[in-house]
Amino acid sequence: MNLVWVLKIEPRKILEKLVRSALRVITISLILVVLFNCSTQSPPFATSLPKQAFRRTAQQQLAFEVDTLLNQAATQMGWWGVKIQYANTGEVIYERNAKKMFMPASNMKMYTTAAALCLLGPQYRYATDFVSNGSINDEGLLTGDLIIKGSGDPSWSWRFYDGSYDSVMVRFVDSLKAHGITRIQGDIIGDDNVFDDMALGYGWSWDDEVYYYSAQLSGLSYSENYIDYTLTPDSVQLGNRVIIEPHPQTTYLNLRNDLKTVSSDTATEWDYGRDLGTNNAWFEGEYRIENGETEKTITIHNPTLYTVHVLKERLEEAGIIVSGQAVDADDLADSLDYSATTRFFTYYSHPLSDIISKVNRPSQNFIAETLQKTLGHEFGEEGSSREGRKVQMAFYDSLGMDTRNLKLRDGSGLSRHNLVSPNTSISLLELMWNHPYRSYYIESFPLSGVFGTSRKLTLGTSAEGNVRAKTGTIGYVRAFSGYTWTQSGEPIIFSLMVNHYTISTSRVNQLIEQIVAKLSDME
Repeated sequence: MNLVWVLKIEPRKILEKLVRSALRVITISLILVVLFNCSTQSPPFATSLPKQAFRRTAQQQLAFEVDTLLNQAATQMGWWGVKIQYANTGEVIYERNAKKMFMPASNMKMYTTAAALCLLGPQYRYATDFVSNGSINDEGLLTGDLIIKGSGDPSWSWRFYDGSYDSVMVRFVDSLKAHGITRIQGDIIGDDNVFDDMALGYGWSWDDEVYYYSAQLSGLSYSENYIDYTLTPDSVQLGNRVIIEPHPQTTYLNLRNDLKTVSSDTATEWDYGRDLGTNNAWFEGEYRIENGETEKTITIHNPTLYTVHVLKERLEEAGIIVSGQAVDADDLADSLDYSATTRFFTYYSHPLSDIISKVNRPSQNFIAETLQKTLGHEFGEEGSSREGRKVQMAFYDSLGMDTRNLKLRDGSGLSRHNLVSPNTSISLLELMWNHPYRSYYIESFPLSGVFGTSRKLTLGTSAEGNVRAKTGTIGYVRAFSGYTWTQSGEPIIFSLMVNHYTISTSRVNQLIEQIVAKLSDME
């Protein structure tokens, strides 16, 4: 190629490249200027969108806040199940793992009391017959046995009589006196055969049996089948035994007292319990005088025998001598023949509307289990928990409740074999919201910050006094399900459940309180 030609053409190419580069830079700069102007001001012909178009609705904001709260919660080792919806419309506000199965703990009582209330009715009363196979002479001598035909009534308790342990027994004694009885030449027999002989619930822990929440079950029971003991240190002489007083006053438990009063600067350990399968109980160890008065509870073995034993004690205290013994009818050689007996009187319990309140508000296990066995007796083949569960499931199905995620194993929730989903609990709560007995049901629940097991929850928040919900607590399980109302009075149904958490239950309670407070804060 001619060198002169090359020298002529190359400067032209170089110039063209320089021009193209300059144009590219100018173009990019113009684009950036336009973009900057668009981001800082709207041209006069543009239509600006209103800010509220980008705001969340109240429901969306609540869902966002609850989601954020649970995502940041220190419960990563466990899992949450949540469902929140409007009661009247069924519109779901928020849900998380709503189809998953959880141990409900005492949320199970919602299911038991709902079925009992709807099937038995709020005015249902247990009826216990006091009869005899003998006769009374003119001097008031009853020659024969006094027999109590148990009905499963769980209300022979201080809980139903303004804290009085003896009120119900006094009524029995007064009724017998009214029939002129001054002496009984025979036994006091208790018949518990309205229920089966399964004394504990399905899957209950054997080492819980000594504690009040795991009291034995029976068709004839008194004082919820446990004894409260008041412990008072001896303030006169260190080294003396602690003064232990039973409530009700009874000698039924064979109590060994090896609990000594010691000075406040003494390192101490003390314990109490009952040997399983017996009525041999004990307190032992060293009790600091500064501890003052304390109350502890020990369950009894054989509730039927316990009931007639205490009645015999009360009769004799009232001056009615009983020559025979307190007897469990199961220990008789022959079955009782009621056709050959005479009825003295029938004792009727408090109405069921009151009974379910004594279940749900304090979360009372014994009464809940009794209700489940009662359903089996009234509507099934026998007075057992197994039959009661069948009746419950048939009831839920009949009303169209979703029971696919529902596994019942007891009536109280003490068993860790119960499994429910938030979906199912919401289905139950929705069913009861639309039921004619709604007011009885909701009023049986604790009221947050006011009474029942949620009396210490939501204090100082908008949810205080605004949440009717059932609590649930066993090891590593917490549940809170029920009803609340927004600021405008709109009812909301919710179910909050967490299983297998490793943080303290108090911290879990704080999370629950925050969620229900957000519900109550909604407009």
